[in-house]
Amino acid sequence: MRRHDVRKRGVPDLRIKEDHSIMFSDTPVPDLFIHDMMPKLSGNAVKCYLFLNSVSAYGSRDATRSDIADRLGITEEAVDESLLELQRMHLIVVGDTDISITDLKMLELQKRYRPIASSLPSEITQRENLNEERERMVNLIKMTFFQGIMTFMWYDQIDRWFEAYGFEPEVIYALFQEAANNNRLDGPGYANRIAEDWAAAGVKTYDQLSVYYARFLEKNKIKAYVGKKLRRVLTEYDLKDIEMWIDEFGYDQEIIDEALAKTRGASKPSIRFVTAVLKDWHEGGLTTIELVRDYEKNREAEAGRARRKQVLARDNRGNFREGEERDADSGTGYDTRMPRIDSDELEGGPDS
Repeated sequence: MRRHDVRKRGVPDLRIKEDHSIMFSDTPVPDLFIHDMMPKLSGNAVKCYLFLNSVSAYGSRDATRSDIADRLGITEEAVDESLLELQRMHLIVVGDTDISITDLKMLELQKRYRPIASSLPSEITQRENLNEERERMVNLIKMTFFQGIMTFMWYDQIDRWFEAYGFEPEVIYALFQEAANNNRLDGPGYANRIAEDWAAAGVKTYDQLSVYYARFLEKNKIKAYVGKKLRRVLTEYDLKDIEMWIDEFGYDQEIIDEALAKTRGASKPSIRFVTAVLKDWHEGGLTTIELVRDYEKNREAEAGRARRKQVLARDNRGNFREGEERDADSGTGYDTRMPRIDSDELEGGPDS
């Protein structure tokens, strides 16, 4: 049915007709609307939707723009705004001569299930077993985290996690546990970000998740340790550097602590300095604490030798000039250096 902009044309004398499938028409206001869509609508839009449902529940009725405004106690402009809002949410379809109320249950059913032309018996059995396992986990999630009442948006989100990321049911449960531990079950946003992180790390099974969490906890432990050692609150960039030490360089806390020790005595120790030290070790192929300590010991010894050579060269330069003067006089055994002549003597000459 063709839609039009109710803001421009207003609401003509329309016939409101029911568009519900009889099979699913058990309530004038679907629970799907109450739990998932009503919180997103304005008050006037909710009023309009409830009014349209109440009218269509008893068959088609004629209604004008002013009729709706009078019944709801709002302006005719507010009616236009509300119907436009309901259209954007796909709750109604405004045609040239009527308004159709969308069958939300049928729409949801079509989104969830796709007809399959044919399947092998083994594929059917495998799919049924998988669906039963998923269904048990979804029911457990519903009872554990939502007291038996889980909104439809969560069902959609769970299906997407199963299909897009290939998570095992136990991983989905752990995802809800993580969100609940952080009091973030008010919406799917937080859980979805966690799911993306797990998927990016290659997590699909519960065993893989256990390995991921062990690594995750170890990272957090190292980050807290570094912040304590450097006596500072770590920024987002600091945390990225630390993750580079662990993930890219492959260093554990023992080697990182060895690098942190080099900041001892610094008034403002920096992450950048520690990163430079660890990068040098990484590029040198140092993978164990023993190799690191041997490398640093040799480098300190080399630096000590270089300093001694520099000091010796500086001292030798002074000794060499004095030696030249002694060598010049050694031929006669006397002090043959030229005596100093005052400037007065040069100008006036000796007294006669």
